[in-house]
Amino acid sequence: MFTTTELKSIDQTYFHIINAGCHSVTLQSKNTKHYWHILHQQYPKFSSCKIQHKHHFANQFHDQGNAPSLPQAINEIKSHDHFHLHVRPLKKKHVKKSA
Repeated sequence: MFTTTELKSIDQTYFHIINAGCHSVTLQSKNTKHYWHILHQQYPKFSSCKIQHKHHFANQFHDQGNAPSLPQAINEIKSHDHFHLHVRPLKKKHVKKSA
C-alpha cells in the first residue's frame, strides 16, 4: 500500500492528481499532458509499482515499466517527460536533416 507520506509527497506543481489511493495513483503531467497510472503490487516478500501510460484521456493505458517505489516511479515518469520534450524532438530534427 502507498503510505500517506508517499501520497502527500507527489509534486503538485508537476502533476495534476486525478486519483490518489492506497493501491493506485493516477496523474497527469502538466508538462506533456500525458496520463500516468501507478499501481502498487504487493507480493509475499517484496512490493513493486507497475507504471502505465497513455497520451490522451480517451486512450487506454499501456504498460510503461516498473519501479520499486512510488518516488522512483515518479522519477521514471519525469525522465520520460524529459525524453519526450527534449531528446525526442532533437532526434526527429536530426533524422529530417539526414534524409
